[in-house]
Amino acid sequence: MQVLTDWQRQFCEEHKLPKQYIYGCEKALAWLKRSIENQSKPICIAVSGCQGSGKSTLSAYFVAYLKSQAKLAESVSIDDFYYSTAKRQVLANQYSPLFLTRGAPGTHDIQRAIDVINDFKQSKPFVLPRFDKAADEPYPECNWTSVTSTLDVLVFEGWCLGLPPQPPNLLKSSRNQFESQHDAERLYRSQVNDFLSKDYQMLFSLFDNLVFLNGQSFEYVYQWRLEQEQKLIASRGKGMNERQVHEFIQSYQRLTEWGIETLPTICDLELILDKDRRFS
Repeated sequence: MQVLTDWQRQFCEEHKLPKQYIYGCEKALAWLKRSIENQSKPICIAVSGCQGSGKSTLSAYFVAYLKSQAKLAESVSIDDFYYSTAKRQVLANQYSPLFLTRGAPGTHDIQRAIDVINDFKQSKPFVLPRFDKAADEPYPECNWTSVTSTLDVLVFEGWCLGLPPQPPNLLKSSRNQFESQHDAERLYRSQVNDFLSKDYQMLFSLFDNLVFLNGQSFEYVYQWRLEQEQKLIASRGKGMNERQVHEFIQSYQRLTEWGIETLPTICDLELILDKDRRFS
C-alpha cells in the first residue's frame, strides 16, 4: 500500500477523510498527471456527477496535487453561478414557477461562467463568484475570489456538466411524481432542455477535459444529498430536512439519469462509485 505524501496527509486532515480516499483516487490522480504533462497553456478540467457524489472533494484533491507540484490552480462550482432569488423569480414569471427553485439548467448565470473561463484561458485576471446555499443567495461580492495570478489549471465542477440535451421524444413521459404533479404540460422540462441545448453547450465546449463521477443509480442520490444538508445544518444552522430533500432532488432525476446514460461515452475519465461513494 502506498505511503501518503505530506500534502496527501494534510488533505485528509483538512477534509476529515480516511487515508483510503487517497488510495481510491490513484486512477484519477494518474489521469490528472497525464493530462497536465507537457502543459503549455491554461487547462480547464470539468468534474461532473450527480448531487453528493464527491465532485467538490475530488476537485479540491486535484487542486491540492497541482499546488504540490508548484502549479497555480483554483476550483469553482457551477453552483457558485446560481442566480439570485430575484432573478430566478423573473424566470419563474416568464417560463414556469418551478424556475424559482435553483438547480436546473436556466438557473445559472452561464454567460458569467463563459466569461470566467475565457478570461482564464487568456491569462487575464478574473473573479470567481461564490453562492451561499444556506441563504439561497450569492455571497456579497466582497466574499468572491479574485484571481490576479495567471493560473495553470481551473477545475470547474457541477452536477450537469457535459450533458447533451435530450431528444424531444424523451420529454413526453413524466419521470416521477414531481413532474406528474407540477409539469404535466411539459413546459418546465422542455424549457430546461432548451436552456441546456444553447448557452450550456457553449460553456461545455470550453472544457479541455471532462471527468464523470458515475453514481450508477438515482437511488443513491437521496442519501448523499441528505448527508450534505445535515453537514450544512451542523455548520450553518440552516438546511433542508428529509422531506424537503426528497422533494428537492426529484427535479434533478431526469437529467441525473440522462447523465448516467450518456456521459460515460462523452467523458475523458469515468470513475464509478458504489453506494458508499467509493471508487470501484
